[in-house]
Amino acid sequence: MKKLFMDLAKVIDDNLYKIDEYNYNGYKVTHFKVDSSNEIKVKRIRGDYFSINFDYEKLYEKEKNIKKELMKILKAFFKNEKPTKPLIVGLGNSSVICDSLGVNTTNKVMATNHFTDFLNLPKVALFNPEVTEKTGISSFSLIEMVVKKLKPSVIIMIDALATNKEENLNNFIEINNTGIIPGSAIKDNKKIDAKTFNIPVIAIGVPLVLEKDKRLYTTPNVKDVVEICSKIISDALNDLFF
Repeated sequence: MKKLFMDLAKVIDDNLYKIDEYNYNGYKVTHFKVDSSNEIKVKRIRGDYFSINFDYEKLYEKEKNIKKELMKILKAFFKNEKPTKPLIVGLGNSSVICDSLGVNTTNKVMATNHFTDFLNLPKVALFNPEVTEKTGISSFSLIEMVVKKLKPSVIIMIDALATNKEENLNNFIEINNTGIIPGSAIKDNKKIDAKTFNIPVIAIGVPLVLEKDKRLYTTPNVKDVVEICSKIISDALNDLFF
């Protein structure tokens, strides 16, 4: 679980680095750009940050629309070229509902890496490293081993996020191409970005925990949010590759 990007930079709230924003009925899509001229001030790595902000009340009603917006963003990152060997990593703890977004998403994505006679299909591999408390091994080390073995063309990482703004809780899907630190609470874990393995990295997350006064809070409906958001993300990935 990591922090939501939009929370931590006031300049983002001031809209100084907003590239585009589109408002629809029940949701909006925003694109922020961090480059060499502003990365120090923003305290974020240069790259593209997208958010799909939705009203919880309309999440089910707008499910297909939100999925289509997510697909557009992913296609933009891939420059409309379908990756041939994607590795999709579901981060988090499957035993904790508010930290299970990653695993719930990969459980709904089709795996094809094991097929040898379907040459036209992308070879999609799925991996859930779980948390160090369960495996005794850092998520980074496990992902590194899988990457060395499979040699994917892109890594897509899905994780639950923490926010310190109540209005963002359960109301965002964030997508960026700047990477992620799996299990960021573990100090020895390393960041995974495009430079780590010399392949593109896309991170997708949803803020499911509120951090306030050094404590973490969630909501009674978090299970429903995890279920619908994992379905939106997995449907977008399945439609994108297949």
